[in-house]
Amino acid sequence: MPLERQQNPFDAPIAGQSLTDTPKNYKWENPSRFTSKEEASVFIWDKLNNKDTLAKVILMLETGVSVESLTRVIIFSGFIEGAYNVDLGVLLTPVVQKMIFAIGKAAGIKEIKLTRPKQKEIQKVLKDLYKSRDFSRDIADRQRTVEKEDEDNDEDEMEDNSKGLMSKRMEEK
Repeated sequence: MPLERQQNPFDAPIAGQSLTDTPKNYKWENPSRFTSKEEASVFIWDKLNNKDTLAKVILMLETGVSVESLTRVIIFSGFIEGAYNVDLGVLLTPVVQKMIFAIGKAAGIKEIKLTRPKQKEIQKVLKDLYKSRDFSRDIADRQRTVEKEDEDNDEDEMEDNSKGLMSKRMEEK
């Protein structure tokens, strides 16, 4: 049984509270460091060529993480850091995908996934990552429990969805 966090519905920001905050509290609210695609792509390339980052990217590509997924993380983290704005991030997406693909090819990875895999493939990738990082049996047991609960939930949802949107559920009858 997964632990559900008890959430108080009244423990939330008041409507319009963000409009009363001090402006420019966050890095993305300030002007970005880079305004040209070329400067930003050189910045990202330098970050990717860091020894530790390069090893992590190669490990993730080997275990089946897609180029698209890695690109989304890199683009979003650059935006959060205030390196560039959202519009420049969108323009940088194909450039970063090519960078990651080139890193994978240079590392000799035979099968590089370009797009995000489906849900079952994601579970396989996570299992491979767990194996490569030598996680304990406890993590694998938790993953099996979550998968079993997901299967049970999927079966329940299939039963509920078979009737129609406005039909009564079995418990209500």
